[in-house]
Amino acid sequence: MTQLPLSIQHGPRGRQSETKHTKLSTHNVHSSHDLDEIDEPDYSREGILDIARGRTGWLVIFCIGLLLAAVVVEQFEDVLEHHVELSFFVPLIMGHGGNTGSQSVTTVIRALALKQVSNRDVLRVCLKEAGAGCMMGSILGLCILAFSWVWSGISLQVGAAVAIALPLVSLWANGLGALLTLLADRLKFDPAVTSVPFMTTIVDSTGLVIYFYIAKWMLGIHSGEPVH
Repeated sequence: MTQLPLSIQHGPRGRQSETKHTKLSTHNVHSSHDLDEIDEPDYSREGILDIARGRTGWLVIFCIGLLLAAVVVEQFEDVLEHHVELSFFVPLIMGHGGNTGSQSVTTVIRALALKQVSNRDVLRVCLKEAGAGCMMGSILGLCILAFSWVWSGISLQVGAAVAIALPLVSLWANGLGALLTLLADRLKFDPAVTSVPFMTTIVDSTGLVIYFYIAKWMLGIHSGEPVH
């Protein structure tokens, strides 16, 4: 049987109810639209200077992070001097930490936008991202270890050091990326602009520290003296 419209079923009263419902729905749509305009900047109206002014400061922070990474490398210069093959994987460690951390940031930003998580879910999100990072890093570490087995230019000890460092760096980068993204959201900063530079700045330096200390342990280096 065909269902009659509300206005026909209930006469003038139904017509008034339907009109009221339509007005409420329209009001909600307009209210949501107004909130979006307040909370989110309109990219189509932003000028080049506005974009540059909003991003340059974070890029300066990123540059400082690279300088700190150079300082870390200088602190382990004696280790690299006697085990040059360790330097082969410095770009890998830095690049991998930045890449996996950026993936974490992007994933959490999308989850926030879709209302799948909120900035109150810090522990759950960070643990999930850290666990995923550790798993991915372990897979890549095993690949490097297998590569060192077949390539005479890399010793098994160095391959094992990289294999251990990668999951730890991934765990740290993913967890930190998720934490910074949720923190930026709570503090009303744009996580898409702020989280990646901060994460990369920290991970570049600390990832190398993790790598070099594991290498020193694996290669039996004590008090700055390498064991040949």
